[in-house]
Amino acid sequence: MSPPTERFRKLSLESMPPVTRLQTQRQHAEDSSSESEPEPDFDIDDDGYMTSPSDLKYSLDLLDEETRENVTRAIEVPSQFVLRGCQAGDERCLFLITEPVEYTVRTGTEQSGYGNPSCTCGESPCRHILWLFDQITSQVLGVQRGPYILSQHGYPTELGNPYDAISDFHLDMLADSLHCDVVGQSPDPNPRRVRETREILASLNEVPIDEYRPDLFDHPRKGKKVIKRGDLEQTIFRMLLCNDEFFQYFLSSMRADELNKNRFRSLQHRADAALAGLGQYAADPSLQDVARPKNVEWCARHLSMITHQIHAVIHNTDRPLETWELRAAARTAIHVLEQVANHNRDVGPEELAREERNLYYRLIGNQDKNFAVDVLSSIPPQILGPWIDDLAAIQDKISEHGAPASYTTRLSSLISHLRSRWTAAGSKRTGQGSDRRAKRMK
Repeated sequence: MSPPTERFRKLSLESMPPVTRLQTQRQHAEDSSSESEPEPDFDIDDDGYMTSPSDLKYSLDLLDEETRENVTRAIEVPSQFVLRGCQAGDERCLFLITEPVEYTVRTGTEQSGYGNPSCTCGESPCRHILWLFDQITSQVLGVQRGPYILSQHGYPTELGNPYDAISDFHLDMLADSLHCDVVGQSPDPNPRRVRETREILASLNEVPIDEYRPDLFDHPRKGKKVIKRGDLEQTIFRMLLCNDEFFQYFLSSMRADELNKNRFRSLQHRADAALAGLGQYAADPSLQDVARPKNVEWCARHLSMITHQIHAVIHNTDRPLETWELRAAARTAIHVLEQVANHNRDVGPEELAREERNLYYRLIGNQDKNFAVDVLSSIPPQILGPWIDDLAAIQDKISEHGAPASYTTRLSSLISHLRSRWTAAGSKRTGQGSDRRAKRMK
């Protein structure tokens, strides 16, 4: 068996640029033996649609000739960006981008003077705005069957007012989804960065996440010095926590799999963060009076958005999803459904209607919104089979709480269909083995 650090050799530190990460992608693209996958850049296809690094498609039909030329000129330069951080201001948000020169993109309310995004590079729309709002759109809206319509200001019209979209999403949630920090937060290591660092290093060492280096991750610290003599893994761990460019370089060099760059796993983390936000709202009455509280309505919107994005990826991705991707989609959808079934309790001011106080009632108990069942019905039985018992337990809980008959009938039919297809003992052994590995990854 090779030493634990053997696979680190595939990430060449000597070739890493000092500030930006994306220059390495051309090198990896030319190296057929590399495990990394080059990230796409902006391009305009034969039909006149602009494709983006997030694999979204944009229509340029609303742009006048001058703006279209500005957009075309902006995307001619390959992206070499790192999102260093973001910050909430007075009715506006700021995003710090390096290229390696630092630029600041501002967006805010009409009253703030930044109703349309503005960049310190002085151009509009510039490649920084196009790139940033493509990243934001991929998180807030996700993939869709048709193209997004690009506005004159460099963001899709479907996003609405960018500041409102970011504020409704919540900046801390968006920052985690974009792998950056909110400026001014705790000096302690960001839990999201710690988790992603562990996923990266565990994947390189081919070790289950929860078993990898508990001495580093049970009580993570950056350390006063980056170098830890005699411990290369701890040195790299500290570098990944402390240096944004180094972290982004590692992340961009990793092949997408169940542990890394797994969009469904990221959506599951987002669901957990939304539920944690609702928990904080329930525990602290002072949080009920803020402008955009993390209340039941907000949490329900996030969870609905997550299941919608899973469904959209399954049905709108140009290529067939790999088995591990379908397994990750199933795991996330079932996790979200189970968490909602466990949240049949009222939180918030008593004068609110029950739909605004009870997460379960809002998403499942009151009306049949086909919540999560549409996603599960889109996943092949051979993938979904290992979770039959979990789904049956969720069904029992939903029946106990009460739900529209059409919803419970649809869920029951799904489980019955799975049982009829999941009868071969060999299939059970194979599926359960995959699920055991999945559970060890948590």
